[in-house]
Amino acid sequence: MMKTILQKAALLITGVSFAAITHATVITVTVTNFSFSPASFTANVGDTVMWMWSAGTHTTTSLTVPAGAATWNNPMTSSSPMFNYVITQPGSYTYWCAIHKTAMEGSFTVSVAGVPNISNVVSDYVTVFPNPVSGVLNMHLKAGSDNEELIIADMQGREMIRQNPASTDNAFNVSTWPKGIYFYSLKRKEQTLNGKFEVQ
Repeated sequence: MMKTILQKAALLITGVSFAAITHATVITVTVTNFSFSPASFTANVGDTVMWMWSAGTHTTTSLTVPAGAATWNNPMTSSSPMFNYVITQPGSYTYWCAIHKTAMEGSFTVSVAGVPNISNVVSDYVTVFPNPVSGVLNMHLKAGSDNEELIIADMQGREMIRQNPASTDNAFNVSTWPKGIYFYSLKRKEQTLNGKFEVQ
């Protein structure tokens, strides 16, 4: 009975953890003389950033974007008053007006809805390497348990792997997986440990 309850709870947590883009929103940034408003914000994968022209002659031009994300360079003028950018990758984004440069900058940080930003080492229990990976992903667990369940999913929530880890050292061939960010969720006892890695 207890095992059944825990399995149902695990499935519920999984559904929340890997809900990637079901609640996308539009974030409006006003472009006026020498400022983007808001100048910085947070967003989720699947959201749309909408720059709206208010005054002056400007651009919205990407400076830095995460791996796999598209760059952009769009005029913001009375004849080009709106530009939409759909976010596809988590991470940090910076941009500026290419005309006014350092006098007019903006930034935003993106995560995946329901999935916290976590480093490669989760609670000192899980280590994944190499990261980024193009061949074999290694996952080291500090201890093994028959009750553990590992789920690896892509950014759309599609499961790539669901299994009980065979041992403390596990290897997964990801060479045929599409490039991008993947998320893992390890359920052990009453804990759920989440993390991410990138396939290149």
